[in-house]
Amino acid sequence: MAGGAVAGDDGLASTHAYESVDLGAMTAGTTTRPMREQLIRQPSSTQPVLTEVELGAKAAPLPAMEDACSLDSEEGGAIGGALASGGIDIFAPSNRLFCVGYLAQYFAVGILYSGLPATCYGFFLGYLAVPAHTYATVVVMTTLPWSFKLFFGMLNDTVPIQGQRRKPYMLIGWSVCAFFLLVLAAQPLPDPYWCVGPDGRYVKERTLPDGKTTAAEPCNADAATAGGGYALLMILAATGYVVADVAADGLTVEYARAEPEKRRGTTQTTAYLTRALGQSVASLIIGFGMNSRLYKGSFD
Repeated sequence: MAGGAVAGDDGLASTHAYESVDLGAMTAGTTTRPMREQLIRQPSSTQPVLTEVELGAKAAPLPAMEDACSLDSEEGGAIGGALASGGIDIFAPSNRLFCVGYLAQYFAVGILYSGLPATCYGFFLGYLAVPAHTYATVVVMTTLPWSFKLFFGMLNDTVPIQGQRRKPYMLIGWSVCAFFLLVLAAQPLPDPYWCVGPDGRYVKERTLPDGKTTAAEPCNADAATAGGGYALLMILAATGYVVADVAADGLTVEYARAEPEKRRGTTQTTAYLTRALGQSVASLIIGFGMNSRLYKGSFD
C-alpha cells in the first residue's frame, strides 16, 4: 500500500491511499475498463482510497509501445511510415480518373522522348539528305531542353501561378508542345533530295556509257538546306513537353513521399514504367511507319 496526492474535481488537493496495481500490465497496454472498475477503493484514516488507474478510466486503453509508432496521425501528420504528410492515393478507386490523367501524361512524354530523336534519322538523313554534322546537331538540339530541367524545376517550385505550382506548368508545357507539333504537321513536305527510281529506291549513282559509275544528280538539291525550320519546330515542341514533364516529376515526388512504407516506391515505379511503355510504342511506330526506302529503311 502506498500514498499519493492528486487534484480532485473541486480543484483542492486530496490525499489518497491507493492499492498497488500491475504497472507492467498498464505500460504494455493490457489494462481494460473492467479491470479498472474492479479495483477496490479502501478506506484510510484520512481520505477514501482511490486507485491511480481509476483517474484515467475515461481515457482509451494505452497502446502497446511497439504499435504506437505505426498509428495514423489524427492531426494530418505522416501516416504508415510515410516520409511526409499530405498527398493522395492516386491508385484508390475514387481517384481513377486522376490516375488515368496522371499516367497518360507520362505515356505521352515517353512517346515524344523516344519519337522525336528517332524521327530525325529517317527524315533528315534519309529524305532531306542533310550533311552528317547537321543531322548530329539536330539530334542533340531536340534533347537540349532536358539540360534546363533544373531551371524549369526551380521555376515551378518557386513561382506558383494562381496559387498552384504543378498544374499550370503542365498545361503551359503541353499547350506549347501541341501547338508546335500542329505547326510542324501543317508544313508542306518538300520533294526528296535524291530522285526516286522505279523500284522505290533513291538513285544515287548513274552508269556512264563506258561502264563507269558516278554520283547521280539530285532532283531537289535545296532539300539539304530545308531542314532548319523543321528542326526549330521540333526543338520548341520538345521544350514544351519537358516543362510539363518537370512539373509532373515534382508532383510525383510529393505523392511518393506521402506513400505509406508498405507500398513505398509504387508511384514512381508506375510512372516511369508507363513512360517506358510510351517509348516502346513510339519505337514501334517509327520502326514500321518510317522504314520505307524514302527514309533509309528496308521496306518496299
